[in-house]
Amino acid sequence: MRIMHRWDVIQEANDDMENAKLEGREYVPFRHENGDTRMELLARSSYLLFKSGEKWTLSQSKRAEILFRKYPDLKTAYGLSHSLRIIFSKKYR
Repeated sequence: MRIMHRWDVIQEANDDMENAKLEGREYVPFRHENGDTRMELLARSSYLLFKSGEKWTLSQSKRAEILFRKYPDLKTAYGLSHSLRIIFSKKYR
């Protein structure tokens, strides 16, 4: 899902760059409060999605907050996969 969103953002950025070029203005990408562009946000979030939330660094926590606010479907998927991780990590005798 993250990769699908990333391809959409890449296409959107390419369209914005082309429009800026046609209009004769400089292309300035949108930046989130942590300084990431939309492409960077989706690219840099891959590792945090494979980690448990309590193991995130401060920057990963901020990135996850922005990512999950912008893409609620990724938050749902992360929650489900984290729940499975917890189930499989429990040891039953």
